[in-house]
Amino acid sequence: MKARTIKTLLVAAITMAAMSVPTTANAQLGGLVKKAKQKAEQVVEKKKEEVKKEAKKTKEDVKMSALETQRPPLPWVMAPDGTYNGIGMEEFVDRMAEMDITEDGLKELKAQLDARFKHNHVLDKINSGPDYDVKLWESIQKENERYWQFYDKISSWTLVLINSTKVTEDADGAVSVSTKGSLMTANKYRAKGSAQGITLVSRNGKYVFATLGGQGSYLSAADLEGAKKCAKQMHLFQIFTKDIHLLWDEVGEKYSNTQKYMYYNQNVYANAADQAIAQNSPENIDYKAMPKAGAMHSKFKAEALAIAKADDPKVIDVVITSNDWDVLMKGLVPERRNIYGYIITQDNLGKICSERVWTQKYQGDGKYGKLKAGGVGVSSDFYVK
Repeated sequence: MKARTIKTLLVAAITMAAMSVPTTANAQLGGLVKKAKQKAEQVVEKKKEEVKKEAKKTKEDVKMSALETQRPPLPWVMAPDGTYNGIGMEEFVDRMAEMDITEDGLKELKAQLDARFKHNHVLDKINSGPDYDVKLWESIQKENERYWQFYDKISSWTLVLINSTKVTEDADGAVSVSTKGSLMTANKYRAKGSAQGITLVSRNGKYVFATLGGQGSYLSAADLEGAKKCAKQMHLFQIFTKDIHLLWDEVGEKYSNTQKYMYYNQNVYANAADQAIAQNSPENIDYKAMPKAGAMHSKFKAEALAIAKADDPKVIDVVITSNDWDVLMKGLVPERRNIYGYIITQDNLGKICSERVWTQKYQGDGKYGKLKAGGVGVSSDFYVK
């Protein structure tokens, strides 16, 4: 190759190499600028987010403060002491029908409870996140806890008053009770010495009083007053329980099927009790046959009758239905033995049979002590002709 050609190529190579130096440097510099620009943009975006977040928090704080100042009045039920004129929550619920409390007063209390509960739900929803207001949260929780305690008390008392075996609901949502519901069963509204319990049964489209066994019954004046108080209590409870599930649905709270059942049927039973009170008549009585005497009757009648008369002078007779002793064991050793039957009293409507137990305590060596009253039975009193 000629020297001139080599020289030309060499010059060209040097020139290209020289030109390539700033190009590489520019590329590197451009990369650095791009990264710096991206980082700056990230900082700006982060700052924007912080400003946006801060603005949102400020807005929520302002809203929270506004909501706090707008909180509905604190009902006494949700207050720290939870008393009404010095009466605690449980006693208030137990005595609602006996105290001088108007329906309007109870409706106002319910409105206050619902408003405060609903407002607390809104506050609690806003007051969230890592920097939530602890004191406000604790206040809301305590208030809501007392709210639930009040409704739990209402629920438990109402479920004592109401106990239906079959509830039906038609296509339009109307609820009806086709069997009995308990009323005044083993509670304070029974007159002393009255039947163990009173229920409601439907007859010819109307409710009447009945025994726990379902036989039509007639209430004495004392028991009728108790039934009136019981019915009034149910009507008052209805003020608190009617449509409560709609409020809970609105705030996202859940309620059990038992509660739903109670709320839907509260009005049914209150009205049923009113019907039975209006229809309280001797004509509703279902008379039963006199219980048949058992093999133990003739031997222990005189002794059992003397025991019954000593306890209640109004007793006119007894019927012992047991054919043999019912021996109750404690491990391998007898503890006592019982016989069962009825004491009989009488009023102007007929003879009344009330289940009773007589007992002898085991004394060892196969011997038992004197016959004594062993308590009442589990069945309801009933009339016989």
